[in-house]
Amino acid sequence: RTRKALAMASRKRARTAGEGEEEAEAVPVAGGFEAPIFGARVVGQVTTLALEGEDGRPASLLRAVASDRAGGWYVTAKDSLLHVSAAGRIRTVATCDSCPGIVLSPDGSALFLADFGGHKILRVEVATGAVTTLAGSGEQGDADGVGDAAQFNYLYGVTISPDGSALFVADFAGHKIRRVEVATGAVT
Repeated sequence: RTRKALAMASRKRARTAGEGEEEAEAVPVAGGFEAPIFGARVVGQVTTLALEGEDGRPASLLRAVASDRAGGWYVTAKDSLLHVSAAGRIRTVATCDSCPGIVLSPDGSALFLADFGGHKILRVEVATGAVTTLAGSGEQGDADGVGDAAQFNYLYGVTISPDGSALFVADFAGHKIRRVEVATGAVT
């Protein structure tokens, strides 16, 4: 479909969706090449947060976004993990390199990041910002194993099971979905 056709379909959905529905919680979306964060409340209603705060504006393009379940978001940029408050204020939580996947644990205590070029799954403690490697040797490859015995081939996206016991990771160049046990770092 052409860009024009997609835009027209989107406008049509915006005009017809949400009628009679109450306004829902904002859904974070990282947009385009200028890196704004949008809070989409219902189909067709989008607000833009101007990202300014303690650490200034993000220095690079946004990669991924996850709700903090308190009205704000965690965002990965090219070289950092940021927290964006509901008011658009940002602060740096930790440094990371090119992490296009992020997910918050069900209890909100930890974030898990898919480190694309580092071939690792990183764990970030929300309270302290401490970063540890949950799984992955850092070498490109395709090996199951526990912790640093496992190898990945360019990680892209990550999600977590409802009970928080397992991560499911898109191994981009390996063409696989990999399972990572949160308690042990075992990769299958």
